[in-house]
Amino acid sequence: MRTYVILLLSLVLGCLACSSAVARISNEMDHRRWTASDREPTAVGALAQTVDGYLWLGTHDSLYRFDGFEFEKFEPADGEPMGVVSALAGTAEGLWVGFRIGGARLINANGVMQPVEPGLPDGVVYSIAEDQQGQVWVAADEGLANHDGTAWRQIGQEMGFTGRHARAVHVDAGGYIWAASEEALYMLPPGASSFIGTGIRSPSISEIASSPSGDVWITDRSRNRLLHVTKTGFAGVEFEEIPISSANSIVLDEQGDAWLGTLGAGLLYLATGKIHEPTEGRDVISSYTARDGLSSNFVLSQLIDRDGNLWVGTDAGLDRLKRKDLAPLALSTGVGSTALAVDGEGSLWVGSDNGQLTSFGSANYSTYELDMPINALVNSEQHGLLIGGHQGVFSLSGDELVHVAALPIESTPESAVRTMVVGKNGDIWVSVNRAGLFVWADQQWQPIGPFSDSERQVMPVSASRDPSGKLWFGYRDNLLVSFAEHKFERWSYQEGLDIGHVTAMLHLPERTWVGGQHGLAYLKDGRFHRLDLPAAGSFQNIYALVAVPAEKSAGESGMDIWVHSRGGIFKLPAAEIDRVIAGGDTLLYSSHDHIGRLPMDPHKVLPLPTGVSTPGGLLWFATGHGVIRVDPHKPSDMTHPPVITIQALTADGVDIDISATPIRLSAPPQRLVINYSALNLTAPETMRFQYRLNGHDSEWVDAGRSRQAVFSRLRADNYEFHVRVLDETGQFHHPKEALIFNVPQVFYLRPWFLMLVSGALLALVFWISRVYTQREKAALRTRLEERFHERERIARELHDTLLQSVQGMMLSFQAVADSLPEESRARHAMERALDRADQVMAEGRDRITGLRGEISPAEDLAVAFQLLQQEADASVSVAYRVSNVGQPLPLGNEVRDVFYQVGREAVFNALRHAEATQISVSLTYAKDRFEMLVADDGVGMDPRYQRMRGRPGHGGLRGIYELADRIEATLMIVSSDQSGTRIRLSLPGAIAYEKAIDDKYNRSIKAG
Repeated sequence: MRTYVILLLSLVLGCLACSSAVARISNEMDHRRWTASDREPTAVGALAQTVDGYLWLGTHDSLYRFDGFEFEKFEPADGEPMGVVSALAGTAEGLWVGFRIGGARLINANGVMQPVEPGLPDGVVYSIAEDQQGQVWVAADEGLANHDGTAWRQIGQEMGFTGRHARAVHVDAGGYIWAASEEALYMLPPGASSFIGTGIRSPSISEIASSPSGDVWITDRSRNRLLHVTKTGFAGVEFEEIPISSANSIVLDEQGDAWLGTLGAGLLYLATGKIHEPTEGRDVISSYTARDGLSSNFVLSQLIDRDGNLWVGTDAGLDRLKRKDLAPLALSTGVGSTALAVDGEGSLWVGSDNGQLTSFGSANYSTYELDMPINALVNSEQHGLLIGGHQGVFSLSGDELVHVAALPIESTPESAVRTMVVGKNGDIWVSVNRAGLFVWADQQWQPIGPFSDSERQVMPVSASRDPSGKLWFGYRDNLLVSFAEHKFERWSYQEGLDIGHVTAMLHLPERTWVGGQHGLAYLKDGRFHRLDLPAAGSFQNIYALVAVPAEKSAGESGMDIWVHSRGGIFKLPAAEIDRVIAGGDTLLYSSHDHIGRLPMDPHKVLPLPTGVSTPGGLLWFATGHGVIRVDPHKPSDMTHPPVITIQALTADGVDIDISATPIRLSAPPQRLVINYSALNLTAPETMRFQYRLNGHDSEWVDAGRSRQAVFSRLRADNYEFHVRVLDETGQFHHPKEALIFNVPQVFYLRPWFLMLVSGALLALVFWISRVYTQREKAALRTRLEERFHERERIARELHDTLLQSVQGMMLSFQAVADSLPEESRARHAMERALDRADQVMAEGRDRITGLRGEISPAEDLAVAFQLLQQEADASVSVAYRVSNVGQPLPLGNEVRDVFYQVGREAVFNALRHAEATQISVSLTYAKDRFEMLVADDGVGMDPRYQRMRGRPGHGGLRGIYELADRIEATLMIVSSDQSGTRIRLSLPGAIAYEKAIDDKYNRSIKAG
């Protein structure tokens, strides 16, 4: 029974030791994995890193390249499937790839896979290595071979390698070549001509690794052991065995510790510095398995990259482990939110929501227990360390907790202390949840009246004291209150405060800063001003602002501001802050957001501030991963700058070849997508990208972690795409070359096309106008002809009916009159009636003549106007002249009739009423118009009648206007008593003339 108890205790102690070791691995290593659930490669059996920094993965179906962000499958130019990749090695020439079906091929630096070279032994390629002379060694199932740059050479008994099969090959830091056959281990010292047996025999050596000091480590699966080999002299060795089960891979990190991959037991960690300690009671080997987050317990391959990261390939995916720079403090389990403070001696105090108060100093470590969640910690000169919770305010005096005062309201867990600050006189100001602000002075509580009527602004959520002793209280919804010299001062929207809830404050000699729900602001000249920050989402809900000198020994001149927000931890460099405040563009900042997320429990009060600094220059932040430490002046662990590449250009879903620039697109794209990336295997989550498309963007566009730029409807122009990445140190990195491309002009916007279309449109408009004009002319001519024919019909009917009948009646009456005696009064009366009838007949003939027109269609208007003087029986003293300007052209019947009637009326008026001595009629035949001008030097017309268009009771002048309106001609009458009267009537030639005038006829008109 005693034996069983001892065994049980041993088992329990062993489990506790293993759990402790695993906890240390989890605490000290930052772990990330990529698995099939993330659509990433699985069954990663080989790993290698090439000189350009890329990580290569050999899997059961192909080969992949990884830049820290995305996996890119390698596609050979010949399209042949890769199959199972069993071994990889990065060399100066490129990447050597070994296959399970046998053979090895080189992928050069340009990404081109070289043809198969004969001479390599058949069978599975187990491992590949490069020696110091640049020769490549391959361990294959059918033997060992090397490649001297020209051809393969098989290594056999002539060089001391007596095995038929090769299982592993390795080159250590001293240039020794180690090779394992199916039976034994051999080594080839530098300068030696043949291999030397080491005396180590094993049928199942799976991998050989070495440390920088030259020690060699060998995994031996069949015997469940790990061999540690040490060289003695030039060709001698010593070795020791370490029992390890199922180990099939091994790598050594920069500390010299060994990481072993097993088939079924996950990852084993061996602290090699303790290898010679006694086995009893030592904690040398610990494990990291799928229960701890590893993608699988079946580890197939391992690699330590050039930045010290451990990469683990398993049958389920890929894992990365790296030592944490920001290892959390060792707090008790179950701790959620924590309050932070630094005492006068520079020690960090952490108060947790489980009531534990712990100090972390250089020389002491103390823990106290309180029966309440700790919501606030404040250090003061008068009271020392003050602790606030729902049971009141406590102080730590010496090694004892002293209850200073209970809260001024009933003590319940909901009545938590939101924030606390101490004034210059030692008065304690406490904000109690949902109750308001109170001050403890003279051993009693005094309530402070509210500064707002809003229920949301009952109590402050943050408080601080600046170097001058002024107290500051931050409320929700843009309310800030300061107190000094017994006077309160209120700040809100009217003073420029626009950050939402005020949850963080920082007081520097040159300016006061406040952070809150919607960013960061500073006080200047009595007003608050927002600091323009990029990627606003990262700076939402700021809970701590900590100032750090830009340089370690710079003092308070040039202070960087570290921001702890809901999104993480960010550093705003002092130079960048000054530049942006002076009017510069986007502020550049560095990010630590992959470890800085806050513990956001909606049922608990978050103690503020969440970040403090110690006199030693370290920063401490309360995060969802515990209380972590940041050394603001520690250099980055990334030894190689990230390599930025522009990977692809896609126009409307079509991939464009970007191998040669500049690129000319075939057509303007509706949507242009540019993909870019940065090679960073260590901390890709801290990288922030910015891009700018010259010709489109005036400033850099902050893309955050996005690695894609999208542009819509780019105008035709030449463009240059630039991208840069900001790493965690705040440094920018640029690619070697920009992407230059041209967006062509669409054909319908090119000058020749625009000129062609413009000409066509003008021709179309001209043709339409011409057709419309011709149609209108034809319609007007038709109307005029219809009117003329109607007048002829009426005149003909009047002549053939009325005048003939009247003439017949007159003849009858004449016969009756002739039958009467000459002296008869009746005869004389009838004669007078017949004379009057003759006058009526004459007037009727005149009217009929007016309807038909006085002249025949072929008669010249000038001739017709010449006869008017005789018809009017005018005085011979009147100078009457008629003239043509241009060659007379045939006019339309209606046009000729109207012009004659208007001219006739104008001439008769001048002869009968104007007392004129000179009368002229001028007829102008032009291509574009026909015009008649009748002018006299008479007494003119009365202006009143001109305005009235005729004298009442007379129709002459009114008739002229009516005639002109009938054919839509332009009539102009100018008359005065000094210059006489000028009557001008004009009509467009296209309407006036019977036929269109061609250019030849027009030239003859001009000549005439």
